[in-house]
Amino acid sequence: MLSTRTPYDGVIDLFKAKFRIYFVDDSRYLGWKKYALKGVRVHNVPGDHENMLLPPNDKVFAQTLQRALDNR
Repeated sequence: MLSTRTPYDGVIDLFKAKFRIYFVDDSRYLGWKKYALKGVRVHNVPGDHENMLLPPNDKVFAQTLQRALDNR
C-alpha cells in the first residue's frame, strides 16, 4: 500500500550534506519541496550523509541549526 504525505503549511529547513555519496533525482531539495507549502530553506553543512553530524562537522552543523532556529 502506498502512503500519502500531507504537505506542511510552512517552511521546511533542510540540512544538506555538501558531499553526497548517493544519487538523487532532486539534488537541490532532496524531494522536500512538494511537502513544504511555503518553501524550503536549504542549509549546506560539511561532510556527507554519514558524517555530517560527527566531529569535526558537528560544530558547524550546530551553528547552522542555531542560526535557523534564531531566524524562525
